[in-house]
Amino acid sequence: MDEILDFLVIIPTFRRPDPLRAAITSALHQPRVTKQIIVVDDCSNGSAAEVVAAFPEVVYLKNPKPSGGWPGRVRNFAINFSREKGIKAHYVHFLDDDDTVSNEFYAVAKESLDQHQNVGVVFGVMRPFAATSDDPEQRKQQELRLQEARSWRVKVTRFPWLYQQIGTSFKREAVTRWLFDQHATFGPEMFLCSGAVIRHRHVLALGGFPDVRLTEDYWFYTEAIRKFGVVFLKMEVVGYRVGHPGAMWNTFYPDEAVRAAHKAEWMQALRLRRKKLQAEMGTLRYCARRLIYYAEHIAFTGILIPTLNHRGYFTELDRLITPAQFANPAASEVPKVGGRHN
Repeated sequence: MDEILDFLVIIPTFRRPDPLRAAITSALHQPRVTKQIIVVDDCSNGSAAEVVAAFPEVVYLKNPKPSGGWPGRVRNFAINFSREKGIKAHYVHFLDDDDTVSNEFYAVAKESLDQHQNVGVVFGVMRPFAATSDDPEQRKQQELRLQEARSWRVKVTRFPWLYQQIGTSFKREAVTRWLFDQHATFGPEMFLCSGAVIRHRHVLALGGFPDVRLTEDYWFYTEAIRKFGVVFLKMEVVGYRVGHPGAMWNTFYPDEAVRAAHKAEWMQALRLRRKKLQAEMGTLRYCARRLIYYAEHIAFTGILIPTLNHRGYFTELDRLITPAQFANPAASEVPKVGGRHN
């Protein structure tokens, strides 16, 4: 294949036909960009084949060795396949099978990366949503999870929302890059896998996703941000589905043993990452930068963010994550988001 596409979209899937159908449709309907979608079925019986058959332009792969819940391995399998087949693209979107791409995300991401040639990653606002069950008890749990996810996304997205604004306001990209680098090194996640687009060559430079099971996207994208830089878009980029019964992990999962094992594995992966960073940076430099990050974090969380929130600075962010609260146009005159905001 000689043509270089704008986007390579990779969707790992496992027994979620309806969400997968919505994910594929949302990616196909992205205007003004060229793209190739690859769906990798991680189920041994090929449960996604029928869904993908309805989209002849989508490539369907069945993982010959099902990963047993290692999404990074599935994504790497698709990347290797695309290279073997000569599929070329400028940018890659690793879309989870239960998420949906928001309208215009690909076009805006392409425009932003074209304008910032020294940047490797673009991400934006993830809007939690849920397709609730008819069962009253399950619906109650799903709605609870949705509210938790909304609060969580507002909380974590305030940081990149502000980081991007600081550099733009003072016309100091180096300041924004430093803030993002510090957060990527020492801070919590700013987005989940579906929420970002990365340059294809940088996927290859990183060697794909690390071989860890639960924090692979956090590890992968924080490395990408540290090495290649990032731009944050003040717009909804994906719909993030929560509370789906097929999801591997929910906060209301009834099995305490599974929850404990999940948490232990998660913490072990984070410890391995910290050791790697410390070895890479040296103990003295690592500790010094970590102290600086904590000082920055205290200033942001204790002073700057509460002050700006009180003044309504994050109203637009709130509207993107909880649009139903702003459904009445008379209630709040918030400008409509559209195009590139960075």
